[in-house]
Parts: sequence; C-alpha cells; structure tokens
Amino acid sequence: MGDSNGLAFIFGALLAAGIAYFFLGSNGKTSSPTILATTGPVLHPSEYRKFKLTKKVVLSPNTARYRFELPTPESTLGLPIGRHIQVMVPVNGSPVARSYTPTSTDNDRGYFELVVKTYESGAVSSYLHHMQVGDEVSVRGPRGTFQYKPNMVRALGMVAGGTGITPMYQIIQHILANPEDKTRVSVVFANVSEEDILLREQLELWAADHDQFDIHYVLNNPPAEWTGGVGFVSKEIIQEYLPAPADDVKVLLCGPPPMVKAMGVLLGDLGYEAPRVISKPDDQVFKF
Repeated sequence: MGDSNGLAFIFGALLAAGIAYFFLGSNGKTSSPTILATTGPVLHPSEYRKFKLTKKVVLSPNTARYRFELPTPESTLGLPIGRHIQVMVPVNGSPVARSYTPTSTDNDRGYFELVVKTYESGAVSSYLHHMQVGDEVSVRGPRGTFQYKPNMVRALGMVAGGTGITPMYQIIQHILANPEDKTRVSVVFANVSEEDILLREQLELWAADHDQFDIHYVLNNPPAEWTGGVGFVSKEIIQEYLPAPADDVKVLLCGPPPMVKAMGVLLGDLGYEAPRVISKPDDQVFKF
C-alpha cells in the first residue's frame, strides 16, 4: 500500500506539472491551450495546405458553390478583402493551379466557400466539378495586390463579367456588413444569358436592403421580357450606372480578358485614368 500511494503521488505530481506547463507555458505566464493555434488564419502564402470538401450546392448546370472545412469551427481563412487564393489539384499526374476569390469572408468561421463555373477546357474547374464530399484540394494564399479598406473612396464602380463577379461579391458583402463604411457601390454585371447570372438572389436582396448599393445587368442573349441592358457594356451604360471619374472614385474590373481590355479602353475614353497592363493597388481603374 505504501509503495502504491507513493507511485500515485508521483504520478499525480507529474500530471499536474504537465497540465501546468500546457496552460502556462515554460515561462510560467498564462497562455492559451495549444489547440488555439489553429483557430486563427490558416492560409500560408507559399505552402499549399489541404482542405476537405464538406458541401456542394449546384447553382446552375455548369456552376456550383463548394464549401471547404477549416481546421476548427472557429478557424478563419485569413484572406484580406480583395485578395484571392490559389487552388492546386492533380491533373493527369501533374499539379495544376488556378486563382479563385472566395465568396465567404473571415466573418464566416470554420469554412470557406468558392463559386466556380465549370468550363469544358478548364482543368481545375472540371476537377472541382467531379469532386465528392470528403475529397481534398490544396490551397495557398493570400495572392494579389489589391486590398479593400473601409471608406477608401467615396464611390466604387465595378464592371464584372461572368464569374468575375466573385471578387466584387466579396467586397460588396464586406462593405454592406459594416455600418461605418459609407462607400457607395455601383455594379454593371455582364453575362451571356439570364441563366448565367451568378449569385443573383443575394445581390438583389442587398440592392433592395441597402441604398448605397445598386446593380445593373447586361445580357448578350436576353429573354423576350428582359428589361435590363442588352448586348455589350457600352460607354453609355458606364456613364449611366457607374460613378463619374473623380479623385475619390475607383473602378474595379474582372471578367474574361477581352472584356476587361475593352472596358479599360472605354473608361480611358470617358476620363478615368487609363489602366496599366498590370494594375497597382492605388490605380483608379484596377483589373483583377
């Protein structure tokens, strides 16, 4: 019995010391448990990290919303607003990477979401399309140079084409969730057909609920009852729906390269600063 009591005492002392070290750290100062190291931002700028698909919602025949799990329910992706991530997947035995902007923000804890349109020739989008819940992708970031800051300008104009709406969506969501951000946001959103308009329901809810946000659609192939814009985004559409050029105005562009190039020319002709080939954060017209 004496030996048993002695061993129990020693074991208890060692256990107590271990617990104290775990919670206090080697310097005796209070610190959080080690597990909390995974509750902050989980992205790494150069190291690819794996994330598991937990949910897939089909939005249209060729577009879906993909939800990926973060390490803990309190984890955040750690992506500044306006930046994007790089997603890498194996294709025919070789790694292939593409850039995507999550439609979620760091206000969404425990997961991040991507809205991706599948293209027949798109290696990564096709891989995502065929993923099953439980499959993993490799991600790193943040990437890109633009970072939105509240009230950085009086008015923000956006021209998006197709899936080019995703970086705009992220920024709009962030602005409208902050009562202190008074930035006025005007969007021209171009698509081929009405079925191609991504995230339309949420965009229209925001437009109905927030006076500082409005959106105008343009379709190449509109239905008979269509009341929005028709054809391509023109000078007249830009003049009517985007803020006029001024020192406290910025315009963001994202979409197919030919469209972005054409919009840069139109904006330059209308008096905005002509965009550079590679945009810099302080440019009046920024191309994602």
